[in-house]
Amino acid sequence: MKSTLQPLSISALAMFFLFASSTFAQSLHHTFYDGPNLQSDIFGSNLKHDGERDLDHDGKHGSIEWTQYGFLPTHTSFNNRETTLTRANVASLTFQWAGEVGQSFASAPVVGQGIVYAAADGMIFAFRASDGTPLWSHLSCSGVDTVQPALGPHALLVGDGGGDLAAYDPVTGDPIWCRDESGAITSAPAVDEKTVYITNGHDVVAVDQLTGIGRWRFTPSDFSPVTNTPAVYHDAVFVTGGNSVFALDKTTGNELWRTNLGPQFNISAPSVAENTVYVGGTGLYALRASDGHLRWSQTIAGVNVSTPAVTHNKVFVNSEDPQFGLWAFEANTGAFLWRNAMPGEPESTVTVANGVIFDIAEFGELMMFNPATGAFLGSIADPDGHPFNARFRSQPAVVNGAVYIPTADLFGPNRVDAFSLPCPERERGTGTSNSRFTECKIR
Repeated sequence: MKSTLQPLSISALAMFFLFASSTFAQSLHHTFYDGPNLQSDIFGSNLKHDGERDLDHDGKHGSIEWTQYGFLPTHTSFNNRETTLTRANVASLTFQWAGEVGQSFASAPVVGQGIVYAAADGMIFAFRASDGTPLWSHLSCSGVDTVQPALGPHALLVGDGGGDLAAYDPVTGDPIWCRDESGAITSAPAVDEKTVYITNGHDVVAVDQLTGIGRWRFTPSDFSPVTNTPAVYHDAVFVTGGNSVFALDKTTGNELWRTNLGPQFNISAPSVAENTVYVGGTGLYALRASDGHLRWSQTIAGVNVSTPAVTHNKVFVNSEDPQFGLWAFEANTGAFLWRNAMPGEPESTVTVANGVIFDIAEFGELMMFNPATGAFLGSIADPDGHPFNARFRSQPAVVNGAVYIPTADLFGPNRVDAFSLPCPERERGTGTSNSRFTECKIR
């Protein structure tokens, strides 16, 4: 068991409230993050017709935040608040900066409070979203194979291959607590208003974000592996691993139901919308969230089907042979809508925002498509030839008119790239020794 840092004192917590209105760059030593208030109707009745919460993700600066894998705890990968990027202008996206993470592949980024976070090897990195200035970097607790972070209301949560889950001050990078969960954490944490959820290969674990104290732990009765990022919807936590999908009580961790999907080679993380759990694997599956009943399945989309993105009654996935490419299906029935083979065989999760699909293609560029028709809208690439990360659990983050994409160059160095529209009217910035900068600052 790793040594655990002590939780903040009452006086330190009081200091948080005193400085809650200060700017994100202010140095706050061992205070808690004044992030988005996800406690308000976290999974209440204000659901949009596309299955997303009608929830304000504004931070202190009025910006939308991409706080975790799949955008929300439901992991539908749909940013329903993006308004700047459109089908008409995404082909004009322009490289702005790159934040270097060393030789190892960069994880998918998360974005909040004007900061971009990514992990690589055993490190966590923070960059200023406006110009890529490095703000801090920190070795994870075990220093082995950190995974994509998650930005909770109280801390930046990071898991690693050594089985450690840790909380860091998002502004300063100061450690808050570290907890040895055993096994290996190979997928991103999921966060809701107070709790962080992880899998370690054999358990699903729920931990209090504020204190690091464990809430519950679930182990399948037959010791089936559980390996993917959990999804949280209403009062349940959904998780996948091996051949199965599990639903757990959010408060106690007790099993509500389990559905076996048959032999799976790479089962995806779940995404949840409109009382339906969507899972990729040797096919695409839709299960009723209340009882695990299989609503429909589709096997025409090849294998290694990625984590589904869900929006406006459509489901979007990538898949590999025999029928590879980007696929669209009707969410209620599973009816085939269209397929585009241009991305090749990426394993990454697609992102949808404001009528545009953002898909990291097999050979490393980012392609954009029309969700209604599958029509190609344009592509962007790293200016120095580094391929973007198209592997499992990778994903572009699209927020506030900017796109943040990780690279996975076998020969390195790797980084997170930022793209936005040309904006000569915005304030021009200057480069830094560890970032690339061209046109203008990202807001």
